Amino acid sequence: MQAHESPPVRASVYEVFAQTVEGGAYEHQFSVVADSADMALILARENFLRRRPIFGIWVVPRDAITANPPDDPDQLFRLPKPYRDVGAYRDLVGKWRRYQQDAITPETMI
Repeated sequence: MQAHESPPVRASVYEVFAQTVEGGAYEHQFSVVADSADMALILARENFLRRRPIFGIWVVPRDAITANPPDDPDQLFRLPKPYRDVGAYRDLVGKWRRYQQDAITPETMI
């Protein structure tokens, strides 16, 4: 490095999340490239406050975000819950008839 050169700056990618409704959820908006979290926050404010009012901004280094690998379908496996689907209640009349036929009555107990 020569005398007139400055040291290289390590820029990182930051993901910007904003709260557009008071008390609402933070939603991902865009990414910024900055050399520090403070600079990323300044850039996010400059970009966002020109458009519309917001109630909060988060900047998160992209390296700090952990996500499931897209090629691993087992990680998002959903447990079967048939009672949440309409199809589980399709044969209620038939099930009720079978229940009544198999029910214990005083006559069958004697």
